[in-house]
Parts: sequence; C-alpha cells; structure tokens
Amino acid sequence: MKKLRQFARLLCAIAPMVAFTNPTYAFSKKPIPPVPAATVSTSTTSPGFAASSAAALDQALRNAVLNKGMVSMSAAIATEGELKWAGSFGWADIEGGALASPSTRYRTGSVAKPITAIAMMRLVDRGQLELDTPLGGSIAGLSEEYRSITPRQLASHVSGIRHYAFSEILSSSLGFKSPKHYDSVADGLNVFIGDRLRFAPGTKFLYSTWGYSLLSRKLELAANATFPQLLQTLVFEPCAMQDTAVDDIAPMKGRARFYQAEGGNYSPADPIDTSNRIAGGGLVSTPADLVRLAICAEKDRFLSPAARKTMWTPVNLADGQANEQNYALGWRIDKSIRLFGKDRPTTIIHHGGQQEGGASFLAIVPSLGVSVAVMSNSGTDAARQAVQDTAYELVRQLKSPENSPSSAGLPR
Repeated sequence: MKKLRQFARLLCAIAPMVAFTNPTYAFSKKPIPPVPAATVSTSTTSPGFAASSAAALDQALRNAVLNKGMVSMSAAIATEGELKWAGSFGWADIEGGALASPSTRYRTGSVAKPITAIAMMRLVDRGQLELDTPLGGSIAGLSEEYRSITPRQLASHVSGIRHYAFSEILSSSLGFKSPKHYDSVADGLNVFIGDRLRFAPGTKFLYSTWGYSLLSRKLELAANATFPQLLQTLVFEPCAMQDTAVDDIAPMKGRARFYQAEGGNYSPADPIDTSNRIAGGGLVSTPADLVRLAICAEKDRFLSPAARKTMWTPVNLADGQANEQNYALGWRIDKSIRLFGKDRPTTIIHHGGQQEGGASFLAIVPSLGVSVAVMSNSGTDAARQAVQDTAYELVRQLKSPENSPSSAGLPR
C-alpha cells in the first residue's frame, strides 16, 4: 500500500509535465526557418480602412510571431459590426514552403464551444430546445444521473461530467495514440457516458469537453439533423463562415500543417482525430470567420436579445454562488485589466482554445465595438498565451484609451 501511494504521488508530480509537454517536441525540435526577408505580413482590409491602421496591425502581428517564436499566427479584427482587417505572418507549412495567409485554416480547439453555444441558442429561439429541460430518456445509453442533466448545465460546465482522463492525456502526450475515428456523435459518447458524474448537476463547476459532446447529441435530436449539418445551416451559412468546417484526420484544402512550437523551435504535431469531440474542440476555421461569428452574435436578426443575454450571463451554482470561471453558455465573461491596465477594467466576452497543433482566441469588447480573433498552428502553452496576448495588443493598436469610450459592460 505504501508503494502504491508513492507511485500515485509520482504520477501526480509528473502529470502536468506529461499533459503539456510533447516528448517528440522535446527530443526532435528544430529551429523555425526565417520567413524570407522580402515577405511582409499578408493582409486584407475593408474599403476605407486607414492604411496607417492596417500597417500598425501588420507590424504588431509580425512582431508577435517573431518575438514569441511561433511558426505562424493569423488574426482578424472588426469594428462596429464590420470586418476591417485580416492578416497573417509565418509558415502555414514549413516542409512545403507555404506561407500563411488570411484564408489559412487553423484548429479552433475549444473555440468550438462558443460556436456550439450559438447553434444551441438559435434552436432555443426557434422553440426547438428548452435549456432547463432534463435530457431524460431522449439519448440512448444514459444512466439515471445523466438523465437529470440539462442543456444549460452542459453548456456551462456544471453538469458533473468529467473532462479528459489522465490515461487519455498520457496516451496523447506521449504519442502512443492510434487515432480512432467515430462515425457519429452518438458513437463518440461511449468514451465517457459509462463513468459516474463527479458531483450532482449544478452544484459545482468542472470544465468538460465531453459535456459538449453530449450537448451536441441533444442538439442533433432537437434539430433533427447531424451536428455538422446543423452547424452548417444554423451558423456557418448565415454568418458567411465559408472556411469553417469539421476537422478531419485526412488532408483538407487550405488547412495549415500543425506543429508544437515555442521559443523559435518546433516539431511536427502528433496526428489526432477529434470526431468524438466536434462540439468542444473539433473544428477548423480562420480568424476572419471567427470574427464573422462574433458579428453575427450581436445581430438581433440572428439571435434574439433574450437569447444573447442568456448566452452571455454567467451561470450560478445551485447555492447561488458564481462559478469559478465566470462561465456563461460557451463564453467566459470578464471585467479585465489586460487591455488597458488596472485603472481601466473592460468587459470582455471571450474563449480560448488549445490542442495538438493549434491555439486560438476569440474576444468581443462590447464597449469598444470590437471583435478580434487570433490563431496559430502550434498547440503549446506558449502558443495559447501568444494568441491571447496578440489579440489584446491588436485591440490596443486600433483602440487606444484616449480614443475609446469608457467601459459600459454588456450590450442590451
């Protein structure tokens, strides 16, 4: 028993290292080749957008890639409901010699969650889904405790469903995986629905991508369509998100090659199959498409004001206390000092994502009328921080405190 306890402590000690370090990267990393000197950031702008503003955003993105040692980053920004600028810098494919462009597709990671939440709220607006009606017997294979969970609890991570197990992290991080494909959302549920809940639904907060997989099955039944189909109909088409799709282990047109990179070094990312977690981390997109999503989310003809308010209101626990991440339905809501410092806290509606070969960050700043998205083809902790830091820097470049109104909180 003593040896078992010692072994358990050892596992706990190495877990963070195993979970966030790819040994392939540690032992086979190479320097990221310099981007040709004649190459400048590739960007597009809307008519009337100031050339000086575009140049400042181009330079900020280029500096971020070089200073943070990334393979590439791509970004987009909108003001007052219109996409103004999209830019990229770095390598979409080092081995193939292809540079990133604003149309290069990257992995969204958990930024799939706000996309799923928007699809959910559109079904609510249509009267096809009730947020607080328990799942009951609508989904095959659920135990009694799972049947008591509601869509609202799944979308806000208070359902009690576990996140990734240590064994799943271990096999993924050490490159032992043989990616398994699931032909349907329903098939993928078998990974976790046999496990007990970690707590009674609604009583605690536990971030869970698997919870979103179960949510997506409920959305399928409500919409009478497959999850990819309902995303296409309810979100991608009306928001003109032409470069957003379900990720695939097979080659995809326009998709970046994926790496693990930090500090100017890289290694190829391990292959993954996200077919059992599409709703929580199984999409590819571009920053421009993510910004288009944000623009859509603020339009009354796309989401009702009531649905928007519900989606962007943090969910309290059963005892009335706020959940620890101020998590709403698919989005985090923060009064943050990261943009302009402690003297100017600003409300930010956001979500980030990180997985093998990808990091992303999407944010809406209602008081500034700004939406911004940044993506990278690296999945390290450094990349996750880089996309978030870069998003805030792009907003600062475009909206200085001197020229911006005071923070007014959430719209409507």
